[in-house]
Amino acid sequence: MSHSFASSARRTYTIVHTEASLGWGGQERRIFAEVEVMLRRGHRLILAVDPRGDLYKRSRQAGFYVVPLFFGNRYIIAATFTLRRLLRHQSVDILNTHSSLDSWVGLWAVKGRHTQSRLIRTRHLSTLIKTSWPTRQLYQSPDAIITTGQAIKDLIAERAQVPPAKIFSIPTGVPLDRFYPRPQVDRAGYLPDWPKDCFVMGSVAVLRSWKGHVYLVEALKKVLEAGEKACLVLVGDGPYRVVIEAKVADLHLADWVYFAGYQENIPDWLTLLDLVVLASYANEGVPQSLLQAMAMARPVVGTTCGGIPEIVSSGSNGLLVAPKDSDSLAGALLTLIRDPAKRQEFAACGLALVRERYSLEQMAAATEEVYHSITE
Repeated sequence: MSHSFASSARRTYTIVHTEASLGWGGQERRIFAEVEVMLRRGHRLILAVDPRGDLYKRSRQAGFYVVPLFFGNRYIIAATFTLRRLLRHQSVDILNTHSSLDSWVGLWAVKGRHTQSRLIRTRHLSTLIKTSWPTRQLYQSPDAIITTGQAIKDLIAERAQVPPAKIFSIPTGVPLDRFYPRPQVDRAGYLPDWPKDCFVMGSVAVLRSWKGHVYLVEALKKVLEAGEKACLVLVGDGPYRVVIEAKVADLHLADWVYFAGYQENIPDWLTLLDLVVLASYANEGVPQSLLQAMAMARPVVGTTCGGIPEIVSSGSNGLLVAPKDSDSLAGALLTLIRDPAKRQEFAACGLALVRERYSLEQMAAATEEVYHSITE
């Protein structure tokens, strides 16, 4: 084994993460961040990911140990044997799978315990899972399940009939050395020439249907009709952009909505925003974008979807509304636009929560505890 037994706290592991996804959203960012922090904590990390994906390219650029592995259809059998050889030759302690396709490959690779590796499945989304026998096997077979929120843990326990003691809710941690309260950057270098007294709201999310941008745009229209001078920044890109652009055009909001596209430097963009909104209506775990906003002392508005209520306590550190309800969303936005003291109160409470419970190091420590529990 690759452990150091000086103490439980100092035990280190050889860990392989697999990922079949080709995108670059919250799931892939979580894997990347976990590799970074675990390397700093002395563990040995290997990524076995699809070479066509963004995670592979970014991991190579970062200097991570990356193995190209194709997971789809005709590659399944080859991927299984390649992964099994990797586990054996590298004396891997922990195999952590993430998407369904690579989770099947991971399960077959460790089946029969041809390797010492312990199997963990991380589930990132609160999408409803099937109750079929194959799906139950996919979740019951690993040594442990990690979820990015309690709502996902409850869903798996109920629908896949996994004992709750095998499921660990560990939300994605925030790197507090990057996300912290700081002065606003010069808006002129980032935003359109909006009036200086314009209230700037923003959302940081991949432009997918279920992120609810259409309802946010509708809410902006209602805010403007209520007499407030407000504008909206959408940071992110994705397949739903054309639909959102069409909605903006239909509502004659082109002068008040700015599509910033994909951005690497999220902290700078967060300094520009007076308020951060996430209008999701499906699939959310505990969203990184809201935690990052809170870490930078930004007031937040979210929906009651997925894991959002686990971090936003409505009336305490933000406001929550029902999903797909642009009237309620507009009401929450108007409340905070008109109450600077409330915004400041929410921002302070959100910052305290992230510092207390949701740092990247706290995520890493909780993950190590899962490793300890399944290898002892």
